[in-house]
Amino acid sequence: MFITMTYELLLNINFWSALCGLSGSILIFFFGLPSKVDPSGNIYIIIEQKSEDDKKKGRKYKFLSYAGLSLLGLSFALQIINLMFKN
Repeated sequence: MFITMTYELLLNINFWSALCGLSGSILIFFFGLPSKVDPSGNIYIIIEQKSEDDKKKGRKYKFLSYAGLSLLGLSFALQIINLMFKN
């Protein structure tokens, strides 16, 4: 009984939609939306200084924030698919 219930849950598109939406929201909450400009409007001048740790952290945050947006988009797409093929 438990195995069949679990199998039905995994085949349920609403479950995957909710899971993607939750995961995407959590990623965006922790890593924020990817920004192209400094939101405060400040211009920083750094003369020949590069931090490898900051570059790695920046790449990680950018990847995870885009992953969060992608998961939210997938969640909406799954909901639309569910509505189109609902009996």
